[in-house]
Amino acid sequence: MTRILFIYPKRASVSFGIECLSAYLKSNGHHADLILYDENNFRERLIKRLKMYEPDFIGFSVMTEDYGWAKKIGKLTRSLTNIPIIFGGNHPTGCPEEVIKNSFVDYLVRSEGEEPLIEIIENPKRNNIKNTWIKRKNKIYKNNLRPLIQDLDSLPLPDKTLFNKEGKHYKELYNCMVGRGCPFGCSYCFNNYMKKLHLNERWSRKKRSPINVISELKLAKKYGAKVIYFIDDVFTSDKKWLNEFLNKYKKEINIPFKILGHVLFTNDEICKMLKDAGCIEVEFGIQTPFESIRTKICKRAETNKQVIKSVKCLKKNKIVFSVSHIFGLPYEEKESWEKGLNFYIDIKPNKIADFWLQYYPNTEIVDIGLAHGDLKKQHLKDVINGNITFSMVGNQRKKNKDLLSLSIFFQWITILPRPLSRFLAKNKKYRKIFYSEKVKNIPRILRHFTSLKLFIIMIMAIKRKIEIEYNPQISSITHHEKELGK
Repeated sequence: MTRILFIYPKRASVSFGIECLSAYLKSNGHHADLILYDENNFRERLIKRLKMYEPDFIGFSVMTEDYGWAKKIGKLTRSLTNIPIIFGGNHPTGCPEEVIKNSFVDYLVRSEGEEPLIEIIENPKRNNIKNTWIKRKNKIYKNNLRPLIQDLDSLPLPDKTLFNKEGKHYKELYNCMVGRGCPFGCSYCFNNYMKKLHLNERWSRKKRSPINVISELKLAKKYGAKVIYFIDDVFTSDKKWLNEFLNKYKKEINIPFKILGHVLFTNDEICKMLKDAGCIEVEFGIQTPFESIRTKICKRAETNKQVIKSVKCLKKNKIVFSVSHIFGLPYEEKESWEKGLNFYIDIKPNKIADFWLQYYPNTEIVDIGLAHGDLKKQHLKDVINGNITFSMVGNQRKKNKDLLSLSIFFQWITILPRPLSRFLAKNKKYRKIFYSEKVKNIPRILRHFTSLKLFIIMIMAIKRKIEIEYNPQISSITHHEKELGK
């Protein structure tokens, strides 16, 4: 039995990749363990874990955002032990030449990792393992890719034990993926590169059978899951599968859930199915209110008219929805950011998540950014080498006061009455009001209310309760409170 120790940064969400790899290892008679990184005596904790667990291999699942961190901890790990280190994930997949140069990286896994990882640990002297780059002294063996796994039911259920033991919150919000890949090829998404990497294959795989997914979620209930989060890029892409699955879900699981959706796969029929089965939130990637930018730059097909139509279906079925917005898209002038405010005010999401554009290496948006001059070659080089994190890039918002106030205003749009939001937008009053990060978090508290009207009703109800406690003769609500309640 071979042992592998995964090292991963401590954060709110789990690594689905590590869960799948651990399950595959264990189903083949091997063992896996996990240590989460934080700055609290990590070196000492790692030394202790290495001594107690005695792993044969050490694994890192590396996102582009984490590459700088992974280099630092990989170097630390190598200073403590000569145990072979394996790097996998989207950054080693997209930037293998740079990653394999690190002296502490012995094996690099590209694309799907289940099968190559087993072959590495069972045949560590082999040099011709597909999906891997293998370093032997001064020579690097760069192997071809193997076909994608198409039958997802053939894989074991993700191993949730590694993260569940690390904290209660990992159990309560249960991440589940029913497929692999995405039917779309948005220019800024890593799926864009993966589709090119597997050009002659079906990147968006057929979803796992409803029975297979339900068997996983039955275990989730035992773990104590309070909410299921389906993290597929487009959960609703197969209506026939969705109908069969949701019927089983309602009968056998019946836990509130949220999904990542898409405007082109959201209509009244689908919304009714989702609501009936217990869906509490749908997340949309809108990215920009300007159709020309969305089509030409983001390579997204949906129109604003289709967005509005889908939003109406969600609101009709009383499903909370959130949208994401990307700042800094090429060819989108800074002056135009304000012009798109009314679109968000009109659809009035329950949440708006705004980000600064992140340039994933080898995605189509990189070529667009370089051509337009928004992206400099040195910046891209720094991203590839892990010298710039996405959080650093996002901090550009905070340096631009107008942009910071716009970002904060986005959060308030979700709870303010539309006429007030339009007034603040038209007269640019939001710049004078929403200039501090301190007020950005207030809507997160208030957005549980569908409007400020309900917030006022709640305050008045609390006030009335206090008055009744001190004056029992007050027992009926006033005419004005009745009007507010209408």
